[in-house]
Amino acid sequence: MVTCNDEDTSNRVDYDEEGRKLLARVHLLDNDDNDDKGSSQDDDAAMSAFRRAHAYSNPIYRDPTTGGTVHVGNHMAAESLGKLNDMTPAPCRRIVYCLDRQNGKPFQDNPEFTYHDFNIGWWRQTLGHDRYDPIKVLEFFQPFFDFLDAELKEGRAILIHCLAGAHRAGTAGIASLMYLTGMSAEEATKAAKSLRPIINPISDFPKLLQTLEAGLKLKQEQEQAQGAGAGLA
Repeated sequence: MVTCNDEDTSNRVDYDEEGRKLLARVHLLDNDDNDDKGSSQDDDAAMSAFRRAHAYSNPIYRDPTTGGTVHVGNHMAAESLGKLNDMTPAPCRRIVYCLDRQNGKPFQDNPEFTYHDFNIGWWRQTLGHDRYDPIKVLEFFQPFFDFLDAELKEGRAILIHCLAGAHRAGTAGIASLMYLTGMSAEEATKAAKSLRPIINPISDFPKLLQTLEAGLKLKQEQEQAQGAGAGLA
């Protein structure tokens, strides 16, 4: 019988340290939008975890050079000027729209805002028989990735949203981590869920992400081969 005093601590995980490593990997170590100041470290961690789980939106990635930040959230975050103003770096005026209806853009006539339509929920219909072709899947995501690159380069805040900020936007957020950090689909899913617990790539979204992983790997191999060829020329 093992008692508490007999517990083997040799393999005990330092969850605080693992959390710091995760935040460092997505460059959010010093930028937790939900942290409170002035309370104990344990209280801060508990409150931060609670708020992260119930937030309208959460940051999942920060560019280490410009400070531009990717957030994932729900439609209420995207439709509230106050909530958009609170996102860092403030204010958020770049929105990735993952819904399939076109009447959820209250600021589309405001010249300060730029929307990028990314109807990820229709990926099967869009790709058809090519839906499990890694290169075709990467091509499907590429305009989204190009949008992220351009806006992060300028140091802007970007909100990726759907209705709940869980399935469609969550899957797009996972894909953004794969693209921006080189994480695998599995690593990026774990990271995204730890940063926004409601994220849940349901149905065949995991297959989409696995196919994207293969496409990103093929692209990397092609670029490396081209680079090697140029060096020999």
